[in-house]
Amino acid sequence: MKKKQIIRLVGVPLLTLLFFLFESTDPVYYRYVMIWSCLMALILWEGNGMLAKLLEAHYSWRKNAGARIVVQLTSSLLFTLWLTFLSDKILHDVVYNGQFSYLIFKRDFSFFALISILYNAIYSGEHFFREWRKSLVEAEKLKTEQLAAQYEMLRNQVNPHFLFNSINTLIGLIQEDKELAVEYGHEFAKVYRYVLEQSKKELVSLEDELGLIKTHITLLKARFGDQLKINLNIDEIQGYLLPPLTLQMLLENAIKHNIINKQSKLKIDFVQKADKLVISNNINRKKLNGTSTGLGLDNIRKRFNYLSDREVTVEESENVFRVILPLLLENVIHENADH
Repeated sequence: MKKKQIIRLVGVPLLTLLFFLFESTDPVYYRYVMIWSCLMALILWEGNGMLAKLLEAHYSWRKNAGARIVVQLTSSLLFTLWLTFLSDKILHDVVYNGQFSYLIFKRDFSFFALISILYNAIYSGEHFFREWRKSLVEAEKLKTEQLAAQYEMLRNQVNPHFLFNSINTLIGLIQEDKELAVEYGHEFAKVYRYVLEQSKKELVSLEDELGLIKTHITLLKARFGDQLKINLNIDEIQGYLLPPLTLQMLLENAIKHNIINKQSKLKIDFVQKADKLVISNNINRKKLNGTSTGLGLDNIRKRFNYLSDREVTVEESENVFRVILPLLLENVIHENADH
C-alpha cells in the first residue's frame, strides 16, 4: 500500500472525528452530524488533493515554488469557503430546521480554513522534501555522468599521446640508424597492439604495466645504448593496479624532455616504496620547439583523481624530476569508477 493511501486512511477518519466533536451539540442530531462530518472530511481532503494535482501542470514546485504556494493556498481557501457555505446551509436548513447563521458560518470557516492550511502545509512540506531529494539524486547522477564523460575523454587521449611520442622516437631513429628504425617499427607494432587492448580498460595490473615497460626499455636501449640507464626496483607487484600506460607515458615524457647523449646521460629510476611507486630522473632539459602536447602528466593526474582519492605527486628540484604514483587496490578504488 502506498504512503498516500495510508495517510488518507488515517487522515480522513481523524478529520471526521474532529469535525464531529467540533459541531455536535445535541445527541438528537449525532447521527446526522456524523454523516455530515464524514462527508465534510472526505470532500475537504480529496478536494485539496485534486486542486494540488491540477496546479502541478501549471505551477511546478521546481520552476516557481513561491507562485505555487500562493496559488495553491488561495485556491484551497476559496474552495474551503464555498464548501463551508454549502455544508452549513445543508446542515442548518435541512438537519436543524433552523435559519442559516452567518456568525456560525464565520466560525466554521475559520476552523475549516485552519484545517486546509494545515493540510497544504503538510502537502507542501512533503513535496518540497521529495523534490529536494530528487534534485540531489539527479545532481549526483549528472555529476557521475560528467565524471565518466571526462574520464572517457582522458582515456581516449592515451592512444594519440603514445602514438605521438613513438613517432617522434621513430623519426629520430630514421635520421640516426635506418636498420634500427626498422627493428623499432616492428617492436613498436607489438607494443601498440598491447596499447589498443589495454587502453580501453580503467585499470590494469602493475605486472602487465611492467611487462610493457620492459619491452619498451629494450627498444630504447637499442637506440640510446649506455647513454640511457633505466632501473626497475619493484618487488611487490601482486594486487596493485594502475591506469593503463601510466608508466609508459612517464618513461616517454622523461626521454622526450631531456637531452640524451654521451655528455648528458639520462637515468630513470622506478622505485617501489610501500604502496607508492616513485619515478625519478635527472634533468638535462631539452628545448622542444613546440613538439610537446602537454597532455601526459595532466592526463595521469586526472585519471587517478577519477579512480581514487589518492593523488599523484609531482616534485621538481634543480637536478631531479620526480613523480610519485599511488599504487591502487581493487577494494579502495573510488566509487565513481563503478558508475
